[in-house]
Amino acid sequence: MFKFGTIGAFKQVRNNPRCKATQDLYDGQVVLPNDATGEAPSPASAEEAKGDIYVVGNIIDKPEIRNKVDFKVLKGEHVRAFRLADVHDLPVEIDHLVLGVDYTSVSKGDVLVAADDGTGKWVKAGEGAEEYKINLVVLEKSTFGDKGLYCTVKAN
Repeated sequence: MFKFGTIGAFKQVRNNPRCKATQDLYDGQVVLPNDATGEAPSPASAEEAKGDIYVVGNIIDKPEIRNKVDFKVLKGEHVRAFRLADVHDLPVEIDHLVLGVDYTSVSKGDVLVAADDGTGKWVKAGEGAEEYKINLVVLEKSTFGDKGLYCTVKAN
């Protein structure tokens, strides 16, 4: 799951609702919308993960979904992708479902970056985090989505 930490973020963040998912996605996973192909794949290389990334932020529009945790954007459905560079220095919350590492291994001060394996998940940055255009700095753990992280978006 994913949510902005401030209401004002909606006023300044650009979004792309025109592309379709290439795999099942949770809100908060990373995508790269491509208007030319009409698809929104997740970064599958280090070069893509280090570029301008977007995050899935679809509205739960399926009445059969009773719990937010059960909501997914299915392959072939339209993705509402938000450009994270537009919310530099603003807070966001993500939950453990969009982490590519164990939740217990993440702590305050860790830097999360987009995975480069096509999963669209967030992973802990090693050396060279400054090479990523977008990263999330963990401010604290939260109860968002049962096991959540309150982070600040940093755009380099």
